[in-house]
Amino acid sequence: MTAAASSGAGRDGRDGGARIDPLLADRVTEALLLAGLPVAHGGHGPGVRLGSARPSDDSGDSGESDDFAGLLVLHWKPGPRLVAAAAMEGPEDPVASARRVVTASMGNALAELLPGFGIEVVPGSAGGEVRVVRVSGPAPAVGSGGLAAATVGARPQESGVGADVVAAVRRAAALAGLPVADHLSAPGITLGPCPPVDDGDDTTGLADLGWNPSWRLSTAAADDGPAAEQAARAHTAVRDAMRHAIGSVLGACGLDARWRRPTGIPYQLRAHGPAEQPPIRH
Repeated sequence: MTAAASSGAGRDGRDGGARIDPLLADRVTEALLLAGLPVAHGGHGPGVRLGSARPSDDSGDSGESDDFAGLLVLHWKPGPRLVAAAAMEGPEDPVASARRVVTASMGNALAELLPGFGIEVVPGSAGGEVRVVRVSGPAPAVGSGGLAAATVGARPQESGVGADVVAAVRRAAALAGLPVADHLSAPGITLGPCPPVDDGDDTTGLADLGWNPSWRLSTAAADDGPAAEQAARAHTAVRDAMRHAIGSVLGACGLDARWRRPTGIPYQLRAHGPAEQPPIRH
């Protein structure tokens, strides 16, 4: 299946022109939901917005056709408070810069994780946009539910994470439009314990940030069936791509987040609390 615009009934594109192939849009939407990401249906609310791609700027001037014009394009829409604040400020204002970082970082994450679901993408013509080229393979086989949804992991403050750190993560995530997991087994940004890496490393109250995909993908990846391997690859791709992104995204939205890369143990993305100069004062 390609991303060619359908001549039949479809979904209106962002530019109000070509329609989107509804089967491809459904396939991409399912992948995003499996990844644990919100979808901005109809352009409303934070999350991934699906639309039809505008022609590239260079193709319009040269008279050459743009092979991706009218195809499915994805763009991250941050939380409403960041969108509104950025619209009121100049392009060099910190809040406008924060929005650019959020959209660009989430665009990079989409480009990294979608191939794990058999969806081929390329960078779009605008910052943070990702164009869907085609479906290049089968989607991971997942069920409609899962026993994992009944599992409740430790909540952040039960793991020793400080209340100020939890509040700072939630504020930054709300600006970015990202969900925060209620506990370590839930989908979204996770706040886990942050073990010290040496004797002088005081991690009291800090959180090690991560990302959990949806219950369905996590359950399929943990299964012993023949489809578990593909689901596990998609699960790993999502967790890695999102963990790379949330450091930049939350940092731009006012969280003091720093990588710690010790030798011999997994890297830590540490949340220390609110940044000294957030883009929006709460």
